Amino acid sequence: MNWYSIFYWVTRADSVKTFFDVASNIFTTFTIIGFIGLAITAIGKNGTISDKKLTNKEEDKLDPDYRSWAKVHTQFAILFYVNLALALITWAGYMFTPTKKETLLIIAGGGTMQFLTTDSAAKQIPHELSTFVVNELKSMAKDAYRDWETDRKSVV
Repeated sequence: MNWYSIFYWVTRADSVKTFFDVASNIFTTFTIIGFIGLAITAIGKNGTISDKKLTNKEEDKLDPDYRSWAKVHTQFAILFYVNLALALITWAGYMFTPTKKETLLIIAGGGTMQFLTTDSAAKQIPHELSTFVVNELKSMAKDAYRDWETDRKSVV
């Protein structure tokens, strides 16, 4: 295990989370634009068909107005689906990337609990002390969750 790498990523956790936040906002915006474009071009394609009373696919393919609507519709579909995929990936990255505080709690709490439950020397620690440590870790976890909820609500 390379401790330099671990401590580097712990210090970068907030920046990575911020990157995912900004990227998800950008991709979500383009996804919405793509969806609106898809809706408008679908209405335009159907309007061209009904205005010119086109009845089959061969007439559709030959009509220049329909072909231009279909081309723009395809471009908006590509914009929509690509940005939807990127938005979902960056949303997941934002949701599953812990902040620095959460990362330190995970590492310290996990290591402490692992030590307390498996080490034979830890079994010699008085029960009151181990109970105190467990209660403090649970309290820290609740505080971190409260901070996270406060940060989340302030963003919305």
